[in-house]
Amino acid sequence: MTVTMEDTKPEKKVKIKRTKGTAAGPPTKKVKSFNDQSQELAGGKLFKKGDQKGRGKKFKKDGKVKKSADGEGEEKTGQKRKLPEKKGKKRKSEGEGESGESPEKKQKLVEMKKKDRKEVRRQLKNNYPLLKRTKEIWEVVRRHDCKKETRAKLMTELYGLIKGRVKELANAHDSVRVMQCCIQFGTPEQRAMLFEELKDDLVNLSKSKYAKFSVRKLLKYGSKEQKAEIMKSFHGHIKKIIRHTEASSVLEYAYNEWANQTQRKAMLQELYGNTYLVFKAPDTTTLQDLFTLHPDKKQLVMKEFKESLTPLLEKTVVKHTIVHKALLEFFTHAEGPLRTEMIEAVRESLIHILHTHDGSRVTMHCLWHGTAKDRKVIIKTMKTFVQKICQEEFAHHTLLALFDVVDDTKLVSKAILQELLQSVADLVQDQHGRKVLLYLLCGRHHGHIHPDILKLLQQGDGNETSKKDPAMRRQELLEFVSAPLLKFFSQHTKDLVFDKAQSQVALATLEYAHGDKTAAYEALSLLAAEDFMPQGRDGEESEMHLVEHPAGHLFLKRLLTWDKTQREAGQTEGFFAPALLSHLEPGAMASWAKVNRGAFVIVSLLDTGIPEVVKRVQKELEPQKTMLKNIKVAGTDILVKKLETVSA
Repeated sequence: MTVTMEDTKPEKKVKIKRTKGTAAGPPTKKVKSFNDQSQELAGGKLFKKGDQKGRGKKFKKDGKVKKSADGEGEEKTGQKRKLPEKKGKKRKSEGEGESGESPEKKQKLVEMKKKDRKEVRRQLKNNYPLLKRTKEIWEVVRRHDCKKETRAKLMTELYGLIKGRVKELANAHDSVRVMQCCIQFGTPEQRAMLFEELKDDLVNLSKSKYAKFSVRKLLKYGSKEQKAEIMKSFHGHIKKIIRHTEASSVLEYAYNEWANQTQRKAMLQELYGNTYLVFKAPDTTTLQDLFTLHPDKKQLVMKEFKESLTPLLEKTVVKHTIVHKALLEFFTHAEGPLRTEMIEAVRESLIHILHTHDGSRVTMHCLWHGTAKDRKVIIKTMKTFVQKICQEEFAHHTLLALFDVVDDTKLVSKAILQELLQSVADLVQDQHGRKVLLYLLCGRHHGHIHPDILKLLQQGDGNETSKKDPAMRRQELLEFVSAPLLKFFSQHTKDLVFDKAQSQVALATLEYAHGDKTAAYEALSLLAAEDFMPQGRDGEESEMHLVEHPAGHLFLKRLLTWDKTQREAGQTEGFFAPALLSHLEPGAMASWAKVNRGAFVIVSLLDTGIPEVVKRVQKELEPQKTMLKNIKVAGTDILVKKLETVSA
């Protein structure tokens, strides 16, 4: 770069002529860059927004013209500008100190331990003595072994310290636990004093990261009037609170744990919309009450209700119980396009709400009234969660509804049943998981499904989307699960039949499953054919034989009763009784007949009415009839009478 100066006097401006082809600024080394932007940056063409403000300005110093200090300038004398030295605080000499103390008496802050430095910073706070004493008291009174008299004395002192500063301490991270301790261990009078300072700002306190815990403690330990005051303070703010990161947890806690029915309805009404609030009567508490008084307002109210619910469908908001209740209210009354639009909006969020009572019913409504596409989306969201859904108290109801209405049984088998069958061992041990398996095997059997749940499931019958015959849909699902369940029974026969609850699934599998049951019958027969050693009623159940076991003998009786039912229905093969007798050694039934439960099993064999079975029992027990008459056991007496009846 060639620089000429027309005048070197300080008051004159400098004109700089640049030769063609030379770049502005200091000479730069050629940088190998990987894109155009880095090349421009290396050449000095790209600058930050704040750097361009003073770029190019010239100033005078010591009679020499210099470029502004932007990190790239040079003195126009051709010499490189020296960087200014960093200015900092001058260190004090080793012998100096703020109070004139020697180094031996006062340690430098930089040389202190972290704990000591932290303590120094705390001491700079205006309320340090107060916080220190309150924490000392808190450390004592919070202990379970603190004596009642000591705690009462310290709590009196503590309330004296915090009086007039409750709100300030409740919002501080290092004193919030002290406030919770005051609420928990204080007397009703002390809590009342504390509540008086907080009651005018409860909503803002609920929004605080730390003060919200004090509000929760007041809900737990406060008086009935104080709890009502907190609920009242939420009035008019429900829509905002429910979407607030911190306050929503307080509202959820209040709604679920402490609000009564009237207070819950009051909270819910704020989501219904302005039209509802305008036309509601003093005794109107639900949508149904309003629609009874003003049927013409239903469409308008439902439209506003939908608009207020839509922002609440975010993942972090929809998890709250009050939202689940509001959604259920909506689907209970919504019809037509409004319901369709809401199903489309909420279908991907259902997996987050179906574990609650109201959330599971919302999911069922979406399955009943949704389109085939809606159902497909809902099913896909359940993937990897099938076992957990089966074991939830309310969530498993959604699977029962799904089995009832989804026509695409291949999708259900692949997405739901395949994952379900991988966890059969866990499901048969869970009370809710067993209901799902029993529903697949038995359908709406009154012996396994509660009447209220059956009534609920019937609401989905006759929906507009499902076209396939319900019986055909059930058979297709049953065929998919039959072979795996029969195989599972064959491999875990003893564990299943010796447990009263699990034996229900095992019995339903042998009764309703499709396919070859030979392997299952053989596994059960071999278990029954083991050597019989009577244990009596007081014996160890783990040592009992199948025919003497409380659950085992009932399993055999019910399965033999099923043989009788099938024979009377016209079936001629596939019975369990012949398979059982084919594995019994001669004389086995005679030993069974000597015990009460064993005798009842033999009576069930005679009741089947299968000719070869009855003939085999008579052949073995007729010679033992005299001996059996001398055994005074209820089961044996009935067996003897049954043998005499059959012989006659």
